Amino acid sequence: MNAEIENVSTISLNRPDDDQVETNDMENIEHEALVGAEMSVKEARKSATIATLGDTPFSSGGEELEHHAIVATEIVSDPVEPHHPDPIQVNAVVLLDPRLTDCAEVLEATNKRGLFTMAVIPKPKRITGSEFYPTAEALLEFGVHQVYEPPIGQKFDITECANHLQTVEQQQNIRFLGVIPLRESAVDYSDVLAALLGLHVHNDLGLSSARRDKGLMKTAVANAGLRVAKFARLTAQDGSDVPNAIKSLELDFPVVVKTPRGMSTMDVYICGSMEEAVRRSGQIVRSVGPDGKKSNYSLLEEFLVGSEFAVNLIASPTTPRGVQVTDIWEYNKVSTDGTMVNTWQTMVDPHCDTYASLVRYAEGVCRAVGIKYGFAHVELMSRYDEKKNKFVDPVMVEVGARLAGGRKAIMAGATVPGWKPFDAMVDAHCGVPVRVPARFSPAKIAKQVYVPSTKSGKLIGVEGDDFDRLKTYDSSIMLVKVGDQVKRARDLMSFCAYVWLIGSKEDVEADAKKARDEFIVDVEEQEPDSP
Repeated sequence: MNAEIENVSTISLNRPDDDQVETNDMENIEHEALVGAEMSVKEARKSATIATLGDTPFSSGGEELEHHAIVATEIVSDPVEPHHPDPIQVNAVVLLDPRLTDCAEVLEATNKRGLFTMAVIPKPKRITGSEFYPTAEALLEFGVHQVYEPPIGQKFDITECANHLQTVEQQQNIRFLGVIPLRESAVDYSDVLAALLGLHVHNDLGLSSARRDKGLMKTAVANAGLRVAKFARLTAQDGSDVPNAIKSLELDFPVVVKTPRGMSTMDVYICGSMEEAVRRSGQIVRSVGPDGKKSNYSLLEEFLVGSEFAVNLIASPTTPRGVQVTDIWEYNKVSTDGTMVNTWQTMVDPHCDTYASLVRYAEGVCRAVGIKYGFAHVELMSRYDEKKNKFVDPVMVEVGARLAGGRKAIMAGATVPGWKPFDAMVDAHCGVPVRVPARFSPAKIAKQVYVPSTKSGKLIGVEGDDFDRLKTYDSSIMLVKVGDQVKRARDLMSFCAYVWLIGSKEDVEADAKKARDEFIVDVEEQEPDSP
């Protein structure tokens, strides 16, 4: 038995040329289909694929490969060709569910550190031209070294993904140092995947669900002694349990009804009557949530009064308090069709006494849900006390253990002297000491502007989309084009465009109004969606 094991070694990922191996030798291989082979693009898409575009990453004289697929790996006796890994092990990092909008900055940070990058796409959209849901080909062209995605027709399996990544480690002589979640839904998998890869650099696994499920999230924060909104979980498919819950919690209208695992403000409703609350709760319980999973219950919450903020933090045992606030954004919202819709978000100084209670509260929330590594994003409500000249009594809306959306880290890096957010994110997830500036006070004002359509229908034409005319223009993204269906903005993905501005307070405020007021759409109007 032991003698047999000693003769076992791994096969190569490359099939030898026909003239190198006799046909008789090939017939002795019991599972020829398990030998890795080059495949056509069409064939590769049918299998769980680790693909490389261009030169192989560890061989300067390697062939030009458009697509190289690992069909499977198998330990066999008398291998076709012995595998000889590179003598120098290469450090690597996993980018979990990346977006093209963040890739340039993330890859710049990983390349500076000589890290091999492996992207994992849990739910491939296979739609070209999307910055928010890029294909494997788009990520490879952008500079990611390799991409893993599940086979067509199969759901993402975290254990199977870990198996593939560990196989890659052995075959290519690389070592994964960390797993970086780059999307809200990636928080479901990131820490579990890191643990399956044998890494110690991950957040508290026992609180993993509390970092995603908004009901468990509130329970964990409340158990830490921090204030949360009154809430109840409702399971009746007809919403019949709403009246008793409102009575038990002693809530007044309006109330908030939301899905427990939402994202991008989707499926969040402000209900002004019992009838509407019953209808929305039943609708959520019966439906599939924005993350593609069945919602087993809805959340009924008290409506919080005050100003809304996003507080971004970096977590690492190497920071003085384990978690540190890097930037704060104040939201400006208006009520539209039964929900609060963004107009713009403005970056403020986290070192100003006006926001001191927000800083302490957000740090406490992160500790309560077990965030120890990487970025965190806390959304909260707080009321302004004119006598004290500061915001008081902060209350959490939600917390995310990931990079904040809306280019907030990019804008913070552009306005806070000495702050390199993506370097810090990569270092934190790899267990490397994080470098932070002495202060995070921004030198200029940064603002994200949400540009909506006031009509629903087929987009015929657009005026005012030349946002670079604005004095404080930094960047922008158009989310629609002529011929697309547009609708009145209600959630983050229903806007026509985002615009980012940097400059003096007066100039930024003037340009924010121009960006929205001078943007005019021409549509073939349709009946608006029912609220």
